[in-house]
Order: sequence, then structure tokens, then C-alpha cells
Amino acid sequence: KNNCTFCGVFRRQALDRGAALLSCDKIVTGHNADDIAETVIMNILRGDIARLGRCTSIVTGTEDVISRCKPFKYTYEKEIVMYAHFKKLDYFTTECIYSPNGYRGHARTYLKDLEKIRPRAILDIIKSGEDMAIKGEVS
Repeated sequence: KNNCTFCGVFRRQALDRGAALLSCDKIVTGHNADDIAETVIMNILRGDIARLGRCTSIVTGTEDVISRCKPFKYTYEKEIVMYAHFKKLDYFTTECIYSPNGYRGHARTYLKDLEKIRPRAILDIIKSGEDMAIKGEVS
């Protein structure tokens, strides 16, 4: 396991505990199209096709777990940054010192290179992830 594995678990656990303390029934995250496309690429490269359904769904969760919602699924990160800039909203981004060398950092670099060649690459990758997702139980 690497640092990203542990950090991701701790962040999700903190969100779940905070939501439970506030009696929330849904957690809304700021995941955008870039994030989701990176996750699709990572899952495909790891051979983890089973996770494609969850990573491409706008709403995830079960009855016994607080569900999560990703309303910016089809919004490019640069659109969010531009909106914040033009509306003069406080916007900050921080990157973990380990992330450039992490698996997601490589997926992000690959995705940005693809986007230079094909601007729709991010949305196309999300669509491909949706199409490849396992739709139900196999009998």
C-alpha cells in the first residue's frame, strides 16, 4: 500500500464521521470530470473493472451507508476554476507532495496529454467507463 491508499481511507472516514455527527444523509463532493476520468483510467489500468460503476455514478452508496453525490461529474476542472475566478470566489487547490509520483499523478499527466490531442478526451473516457461498467449480477 502507498500513502494515497491510507490518506484516501482517512479522508473518506473523516467525511463519513462528520456527516454522521451532523445527521446528514448525503455527502456532496467536488469531484469533477477530470477527477472521474483519472479514476476510470486508473481502474482500467489496474484491471479493476468492477469499480467502474461506482466511479462513474453520480450518486453512490447503499441504505446502510451515507450516499455520496458528484454534481460536477461532467464539468471540467478548468471551467470550475474560471467560474471561481470570474465570480471572484475564493478558490484554492492543494496538491499532496506525494501525488506527482503517485498513480493518479501519472494518470493526470496522461489525461492532459490526451486532452491536447483530443479536447473531448475527458468526457469520452467517462462515457467509456460508463459503458464498460458491470450493470448487474452475473448468474
